[in-house]
Parts: sequence; structure tokens; C-alpha cells
Amino acid sequence: MESNEAFVNKLKTRMRQMGITAKDLSAGSGVPLSTINKIISQGRDLRLSTLRNILRYMRSLEVPEADIIIGVIAARSSLDKISRHQIMAKDKKVIIREYPASGIEDAIISTIRAEREKVHGIVCASIVANVIEKFVRVPIMAVIVEESNLLGSVSLLVDKISSKE
Repeated sequence: MESNEAFVNKLKTRMRQMGITAKDLSAGSGVPLSTINKIISQGRDLRLSTLRNILRYMRSLEVPEADIIIGVIAARSSLDKISRHQIMAKDKKVIIREYPASGIEDAIISTIRAEREKVHGIVCASIVANVIEKFVRVPIMAVIVEESNLLGSVSLLVDKISSKE
């Protein structure tokens, strides 16, 4: 990238190839639309954090070699527990993409983003599944809370309550 002009030309070309608009790029990267428009019109230099956000989003749209891509919508603390993002399931190579959400609004936004990014299905909490299944076209599977998960959380809560006494 020898100049801003060269970068902008490459960015525009890549956006055309991927079929995304400035509005899509803004929504996916979290960079304000006005900033994206200024960058595209070569009226603004990029901050490194802005460039990272743009590149991270564009990389997320690139379809890796996989049979199925699954989006997991959950709290960041739960997503941090995922150690593998590529697995084999039923003789299919599955890529797992993370979509953090801290509330129902975030979950809805993440769902729309996941569908735009062409996931084949979504895994989420049952309360979220009941809401999002009304407006997405991809299959949804709710995470089933098992006794071991529940008892582990109860134990942690007891520790927390005991430490206050």
C-alpha cells in the first residue's frame, strides 16, 4: 500500500467483489458510515484501529473451506470458553464463528449480522432462540443447560454469597 489512493482503490475493488456497500461495511466493522465515506472519498487518513476493524470485518466475510459455518451467539465470557473454531461433525468440516451479545438487543443485532455473513445455522440460548427464530431464515439450535453446568454455576454463586457473610 504505497499511498492512500492505492488503498482506497483496493478497498473499493474488494467491496465490489464481496458485494458489500459502505453501509454494510460500517455496520459490520463498527466504523461510522461518515468515516467510511470519508475514507472512500480519500478525504481522511485511517487510524490503525479503524483499519483493523475494517480488515477484521472483511476477513469474517471470507468463506473458509468448510462444509458448514455455524454462528454462536452468547455472552463474551461463554464465547471465551470455546477452544476450537474448526471441528468435524457428522463427517462435515464445521467452522464456528463467535457473535458476542450482552443482552437481547445485542443478540438480535448479532443474529442479523450472522445471517448477513452467510452462516448456515445459529446456536444460542433458548430465550434468544425464541425471539430470533421469528425473523431469520437459517436453522437455530438452543443450547441446553445441563445439570453439571447448572450445578457448577450454583457452586460459584454459593462461594460468592459466602464470601459476603
